[in-house]
Amino acid sequence: MEEISGEEFVQTVASLGNTEEIRWIHFEGRITDVLHAAIPRIRSIVPNSTLSIEFEKPDRPGLLELLPFADLVFFSHSYFTKFQPYLHDHNAKTASFFATMRKSNPTAIFIVTIGAGGALYCTPEEQGGVSTSQVEVVDATGAGDTFIAGFVRMRGKLGKGVKESVEVAVALATRKVSQEGFDGVWQALEGKEASQSR
Repeated sequence: MEEISGEEFVQTVASLGNTEEIRWIHFEGRITDVLHAAIPRIRSIVPNSTLSIEFEKPDRPGLLELLPFADLVFFSHSYFTKFQPYLHDHNAKTASFFATMRKSNPTAIFIVTIGAGGALYCTPEEQGGVSTSQVEVVDATGAGDTFIAGFVRMRGKLGKGVKESVEVAVALATRKVSQEGFDGVWQALEGKEASQSR
């Protein structure tokens, strides 16, 4: 199957009704040349939307050039560790990574998933981490997408803070890896939302 072209991508977004109601668009950083051409034009169509990009494969050509376009970036653990292979101090590694990314985008929110270690986050004002409970890994397929979906729902739809959104995303991804498939994963999110609204 052929990849979508930049023009097709832009036209698809432009053809959507009520573009002023679109609050978030997420891109998988896969077809980087297409995204590099399309994202600036898409931003002009939906100027009030949050644009997030997933940086998963560290060796993907052109991926780093997308960094200035994002309001929020999800970095995979492999992307994170690829950039700092010689630092053994976790805190130094984290600070160095975020400082390097900030040079290309001083305003974005950065999220790093670190598997069994939970996730890290960095805004222009603060940075921190969220740990995860230790579970037996049964099925890790889709855990990253579950994390992103949980974060986008909490932050984009419900307007929660970055740390709180990361906490829920980590909990969802942890639930996902501890079971086959996705049954019950979103119900766990709904239960968390209900408890937080009390």
